[in-house]
Amino acid sequence: MIALQRRFHVRSEQTVELGHEVEAAYDTLHNELSWEQQKLLLRFLDAETSFHDAEKIDAFISGFRLADGIRSELGAPYDYEAENEARAQEIFKREMENE
Repeated sequence: MIALQRRFHVRSEQTVELGHEVEAAYDTLHNELSWEQQKLLLRFLDAETSFHDAEKIDAFISGFRLADGIRSELGAPYDYEAENEARAQEIFKREMENE
């Protein structure tokens, strides 16, 4: 499931901007806190990141199961091979344009 989640995950502009805000806030706190406070902050951030990662995977699995249920009710199988071929052609086209 993790491999599928990584394959289909798309980062939005909002996510990228929020990432920059988090980094800026971290840098500010890092410069203002003592060594012990920094260690405590890092432990907190590690725990929070692990929690969000697990939550993200759980949400992806739930969405995948929902999509599979909908697919099975519709009866028509999804053609992953055609999607993979289209994706490969798109990548090849971009690489040829960059040369």
